[in-house]
Amino acid sequence: MNGYEVLNIPVTATRDEIRAAYRELARRWHPDRFLPGPERDWANEKMADINAAYRTCLNGLRDARVTADSEGEALRRAQALIDDGKYQSARRLLMGCNTRCAEWNYLFGAILLNQSETEKALIYLSVAAHQNPASVKYARALKEAQGRGSASRLQALFARRR
Repeated sequence: MNGYEVLNIPVTATRDEIRAAYRELARRWHPDRFLPGPERDWANEKMADINAAYRTCLNGLRDARVTADSEGEALRRAQALIDDGKYQSARRLLMGCNTRCAEWNYLFGAILLNQSETEKALIYLSVAAHQNPASVKYARALKEAQGRGSASRLQALFARRR
């Protein structure tokens, strides 16, 4: 049973939209509105489905919030690992995240930059700066990576000339 279909709401529904849809259906199908007999029995079954759908939809919202909270915690732990110089551990932790928000791209770019993978770091840091153009931290990291990228290209150019 898909709770969103039972309540006739989109999967993007907010808590208030879920609650409003539930109340509307509960008013319509509450068994007390029916006389004793087969119609009331059918309304009881229908109301049980409506109640189950309501709980499912609310739990889905809670699960999404828990996932977002745990993703945020994973990003904070990854930052701590980077600060401690544990780049491989931070990289593994980030690869386990479902999100690819600006902070995720920034942290992944920082790992790559610290592992001298400047060209790849530039990609992730550019994405972070694009996702959140107001962030001074992302812009500064991108500028640093661009500086390192220019320096490594110059070193490669001079190495070829020798």
